Amino acid sequence: MGFVNAHYISYITGMGKDTLVASYALATVGITSIIGAIIFGYIADRYNSRYTLAVSYGFRTIGYVLLLVGGSFKMAVIGVMFIGMSWTSVISLTGSVSSQYFGLKKLGTIYGTMFGVMPFGASAGVWVAGKVFDMNGSYDFALWLSMIMALGATLLIGIPRFQQPLLSQSS
Repeated sequence: MGFVNAHYISYITGMGKDTLVASYALATVGITSIIGAIIFGYIADRYNSRYTLAVSYGFRTIGYVLLLVGGSFKMAVIGVMFIGMSWTSVISLTGSVSSQYFGLKKLGTIYGTMFGVMPFGASAGVWVAGKVFDMNGSYDFALWLSMIMALGATLLIGIPRFQQPLLSQSS
């Protein structure tokens, strides 16, 4: 996500678009994140929230794939819209999944720790993407890393578990 926050406008201006057009393209993240939060929240209320979280991370993976191989401004906008769909939905879905697996009594500590540590990873991602660009003149390697991490999250969350959650799905 750090790539999109810090480097997307530079990525788009590298395609020959001016900064105003790039900022409009980036604004689609906000719009699609609202849509994604509502849609994924609705789905999670009716189906398995862990699988819904995996699908949300899958959207993020697709977005990075489109940024990496799309090769055009249009595909870059569609890619960042896929990323936007998962942007805020993973926050509430992570809380839901955490409460199911660890219970409400431990949720504050677990959720607080996750979101207390997350900014370190996000800022490291921004730094790595900038370093990659400075060394190669391209964001491709940074996009590959982002795509692999999003795919890893999708698979780790989506792989069926044998252990049952603490709370039943109907609770």
